[in-house]
Amino acid sequence: MKTGGRSLSARQVTLMILGYGIGGGILTLPSLAAGIFGASGWLAVLVIGLLYVGVAWIAGRLAEKFPEETIIEYSPRLLGKVIGLLFNLAFIALLYLVIPVNIRILQELVNISLLPGAPTWFVSGTYLLALAYGASREVDQIAQVNELLIEIAIFVGLFVVVASFQHFDPIHLLPVFSKDQINLDQMEQLLGLTFAFGSLPVVNMVVPYIRNPRQTTKATMKASFFIALIYTFFTAVSLGVFGYKEAIDLSWIGLELAKSVNSRAVILQRLDLVLIVSWISALYTTGLISSFLVGLALGQLVRVRKKAYIIWALVPVTYYLSASLKNYFIWTRWSIYVALLSLVIAFFFYPLLYFLSLRKEKRHE
Repeated sequence: MKTGGRSLSARQVTLMILGYGIGGGILTLPSLAAGIFGASGWLAVLVIGLLYVGVAWIAGRLAEKFPEETIIEYSPRLLGKVIGLLFNLAFIALLYLVIPVNIRILQELVNISLLPGAPTWFVSGTYLLALAYGASREVDQIAQVNELLIEIAIFVGLFVVVASFQHFDPIHLLPVFSKDQINLDQMEQLLGLTFAFGSLPVVNMVVPYIRNPRQTTKATMKASFFIALIYTFFTAVSLGVFGYKEAIDLSWIGLELAKSVNSRAVILQRLDLVLIVSWISALYTTGLISSFLVGLALGQLVRVRKKAYIIWALVPVTYYLSASLKNYFIWTRWSIYVALLSLVIAFFFYPLLYFLSLRKEKRHE
């Protein structure tokens, strides 16, 4: 992919990875972790996060080897035309399937506290149109919007977590990895636990826009490490406040954490509303970046130069898919499928592509 100019700084790339990764999944992450690992769920989140930091190094190095191209363009040369095409379709599916889940999570949050009586078609439709409009802009504009919104969401989220320390009890984090609490047979939930970490595809799509491609690996690892720390901190505090048994039964534990905070300030008496309003911005950054990447990837695959055409053409399909996710259990299962696809790409195809790129370099020496 030849670009006329590189407009993204390393910091913006880091924030784009954060903006894509930190969305609605974090609000339910502690419950999933507690259901599988009990009081040690926060440690499991840390271990998974560090594994993804390792994969982030591979993804960053792979991107640096092809600074003028996206993964859609160079994967067929490394994997072969047929396998490369299948990989590209799976990669695009991974990016795309995040969007209906993202829309459904927003719908649930809005119905819970902001607009309980709002019709689904209105909330989802308005949000989807906002996503399509934003994703049709240039990458530098998307990066600037993401830079503002994700920082607001992270700041408010961390404020809620720190404020909830008034109810924190370290006893709730013990015992560590007790056999009586670990339920490894719940493989579906274990897959769902990884859903929140699948933000690596961003770097392999935006590398042609980075001003200094040599900073790609550093920016990617920094973002992945920060995501791991945020998730671990949030999970540890949530389990420390509620205990793992109560946490398992809380669908939206992030909102319950905000409700647990006692404050005399009038504006903070409904801290859960403050969290929801700010966290909608995090959901928007996830959907925005996903939509942009889908338009870019599909445009390169079918050789359509105007990604906006593809983004707007997908609006009715996306709306239909989001409407089919009628409740929490259905879209939770959907997210498990997305997580499985993300795991295969992250832990199999990324190392494979990196290995093949190294072998190709040796052949040309």
